[in-house]
Amino acid sequence: MTWIVRISCAALLAAGAASAQTVPAGWQVVKDNKNLCQIAVPADWTPDKLVKSFATSPDKKANAVIHALAPNANYAQSMATAKQMMIPIKVFEDTPLRTWFAIARGNGKPGTSWYVATGGSQICTAQIDFDDPAFEPTAIKIANTIGKAK
Repeated sequence: MTWIVRISCAALLAAGAASAQTVPAGWQVVKDNKNLCQIAVPADWTPDKLVKSFATSPDKKANAVIHALAPNANYAQSMATAKQMMIPIKVFEDTPLRTWFAIARGNGKPGTSWYVATGGSQICTAQIDFDDPAFEPTAIKIANTIGKAK
């Protein structure tokens, strides 16, 4: 990744955090199975027929899933557990209200996998996987939509 691209990604991360949970025009909202949390994905993505909280890109090279933690979950403890189970290889954000890190993809599969969580009255977690590095700007937009269902 070049220096210019790193600056652009950092700017997108910072800009996105300020506008978290804004659904881009034309995108679709996907909610977890309890309708407590949501994520937005491009309009051409397809929600899974069995697991409605899981959506996949048309080319099957990217996907996202949203999940709500129990209402009584402790954010700090939940994030500590997540970091033990999914060892971060790069941390983008780690605050009391938002955690975002990259993890190694399973079975040595190439590409990127992100874990993103939002705190507050309802803890929402998501995983975003994508094969093509050129998809990262869209993945950032997806990550910035994660939050409590509206």
